[in-house]
Amino acid sequence: MSNKSNKKKSDEMTEKEKKLYELEKKLGRHDEEKEAKKKKDRLLLKYFLIATNMIYTLAGPILLMLGLYLLLEKFVFKDKQPIVLIVLLIIGAFAGYWTLIRQVLDTK
Repeated sequence: MSNKSNKKKSDEMTEKEKKLYELEKKLGRHDEEKEAKKKKDRLLLKYFLIATNMIYTLAGPILLMLGLYLLLEKFVFKDKQPIVLIVLLIIGAFAGYWTLIRQVLDTK
C-alpha cells in the first residue's frame, strides 16, 4: 500500500513540476532562443570592445617611445637624431602589434 502511495506522490510531483515548467516557459524563463541570443550578443560585445581598444593598444607604445625620444633629445642629445626616432617608433609599433596579437589570440 505504501508503495502505491509513494508512486502516486511521485507522479503528482512530476505533474506539478511539469505544470511549473510550462508556466515558467510561458513567462520566458526557459527560452533557449533567448539564451542563445544573449550569448551571441555578449560575444559580439566582447569583440566590439576589443576592436575599439585596438587604437589604444597600437598607439600607446608608439606614443611612449615618442615621449622617450623627446626626453632623450632634450636631456641627452645635442642635435636631432632622426634615426633614433625612427628606431624607437618601429620598436613601439612592434610592441603594439605584438600586444594586439596576443590579446586577439587569448580571446575565447
